[in-house]
Amino acid sequence: MASIRTRELTKGGSSHTVTWRDPETGLKTRTFSDKDYGPGEARDKALELKAFLDANGNSYKLAATAKVRKDSTAPTVYEVVVRHIDLLRKPQPGTIAKYRNMAAGHIAASELGRTPVDKVNKAAVIDWLDELKVLQGANQTKGAPLSRKSKQNIHALLSAAFVTAVDAETMTRNPAKGVAEADLNEAREAVYLSPEDLVMLAERIDPHYSLFIRFLGGTGLRYSEATALRRRDVTIRDGRAAVRVSRAWKSKGKGEEIGPPKTKKANRTVTCNAALSSALADRLQEIELDDFVFQRPDGDYVRNSRFHKEVWQPLMGQLVGKELDRKPWIHEIRHAHTTHLLDANVPVHVVQARLGHEDPQTTLRVYARLAKASDAAAADALG
Repeated sequence: MASIRTRELTKGGSSHTVTWRDPETGLKTRTFSDKDYGPGEARDKALELKAFLDANGNSYKLAATAKVRKDSTAPTVYEVVVRHIDLLRKPQPGTIAKYRNMAAGHIAASELGRTPVDKVNKAAVIDWLDELKVLQGANQTKGAPLSRKSKQNIHALLSAAFVTAVDAETMTRNPAKGVAEADLNEAREAVYLSPEDLVMLAERIDPHYSLFIRFLGGTGLRYSEATALRRRDVTIRDGRAAVRVSRAWKSKGKGEEIGPPKTKKANRTVTCNAALSSALADRLQEIELDDFVFQRPDGDYVRNSRFHKEVWQPLMGQLVGKELDRKPWIHEIRHAHTTHLLDANVPVHVVQARLGHEDPQTTLRVYARLAKASDAAAADALG
């Protein structure tokens, strides 16, 4: 704890010296004298510093931060983010719940989250962003640094909240603007999966999920869309399966619920090739009209977190470093589908419609990151 030593001054008045051992800088002192402050104010200043130091482990840095917060009348960053979320109307309830989880897990208890918004600068946002850690998840270790994508999502929420606060004149500027752009060079390199890789994955995975992997690779559906399909969504005519996509799993609080797909154009019909159609036809004979097409062995739907933990991650442990150079995300099966179609000269607008992309540029961006055949052809053209 900090201590105070009072001395009488020869010309009248007193001085009050606060002494403490700072965990970072060692033994420190700060003196408040009546000659610098009004009568009685010097002692009050010393008592205030001692109280802040005692409450913050003798850290002057933390004590000063606490003093700034106490003196400010502005809302905290966390309060501004919560207010922003409360005002949202367009997102689905599951998206709102995800935002609240982000705010509670990554902003509320942080140094930044407790800081009044009128005291926040860009450096504080950068420090907060750099320190973001995994709270829980099937794909990452708790306490590990968050992925670039997760950081971008959380930063986007913070920046949007600051924009709302600026519009409400609670803040004068957005100190989070442009901060996440510094992370662009740290992007994870996408994993390319060849047609042969997709066949190998379907063969090496738990046989119960082999058709599921074949289906993802053969249709390009999102994981959340494929796992929401019911028997009634698949029609087979003349040996050809047509899959109607009109629903997808979405987050809701700590659980999931079925809602509309990601975008308006995600409502679509996707046709399967002959081999996949035949395999689907066999599967449909085993289930009822309202049953999920793809299920766990216990009959439950294929929940993302459990599939990754119990099936996908063990499979990657067997394959990475042998059949695969790096670990792909399951979503990269969808990207592979995109790439293979464009490599086969299928028109962009056809691929866009099949994937449910709102913008053809989205389709082309995926291709630009992963295209291998076109790059090889360009190299060969040079002789």
